Amino acid sequence: MKEPIKTILDSINHRPWPLPSHPWFWYQEWNEAIFFHYQVDGKKLRSLVPRHLELDPFEGEHWISVVAFTMDKVHPRFTFPIPILSTFHEVNLRTYVNKDGKPGVYFLSIEAEKWIPTQIARISSGLPYQHSKIQRTNNTYHLNGKRSRIELEFQVTDPIKHPNPRELWLTERYSLYRGKDPYETALDVHHKPWELFQVEFLKRNISYKAFDGLTDFLKPDLTHCSPGVQVLAWL
Repeated sequence: MKEPIKTILDSINHRPWPLPSHPWFWYQEWNEAIFFHYQVDGKKLRSLVPRHLELDPFEGEHWISVVAFTMDKVHPRFTFPIPILSTFHEVNLRTYVNKDGKPGVYFLSIEAEKWIPTQIARISSGLPYQHSKIQRTNNTYHLNGKRSRIELEFQVTDPIKHPNPRELWLTERYSLYRGKDPYETALDVHHKPWELFQVEFLKRNISYKAFDGLTDFLKPDLTHCSPGVQVLAWL
């Protein structure tokens, strides 16, 4: 059940810093998310991240994550969602960075299902959106793109009632960095804490041509899934 905006804005105890002082601009939902997390070599990762962004390790470990989900009800404030534009599947490959003491994520790749929303997202956010063919059902997820290929068959199992510190560190991120400008400020987002579940895979094929030397994408160190979050985003 979707919650009122006020309820989301009032849920702030989990945030590492206060909400922005100016009003939010975008509403979106990140639904039915599947997470794959990989520990990687920091030296290899450093070459892929702009120098003005610091790598943000967890207990000395550097991580990247593949996140496959469905964007839903994307629309600016004071407007309403248009299904043909506001709902589409998306897969991102991200890592964890810090700038001026504010931890967040930096996207190595973002692929989205529909061509027009992909162009709108790239222009409005400045993030590296690319169009790819993506299909999903309740228990499958398939992506066939120029830079990656994903084939998943899975089953959601038990809830993770008490996420450990690493799981919280990997998921509870409230800043996005574009990496294009040394003087950039973060794109801020806000949502209630992720509700995480265990997931079992009947089929799991993941490949990224441009990042083959970074990790073995067939062997994640940690996986989980979530029904999703309602997200408020600032310009």
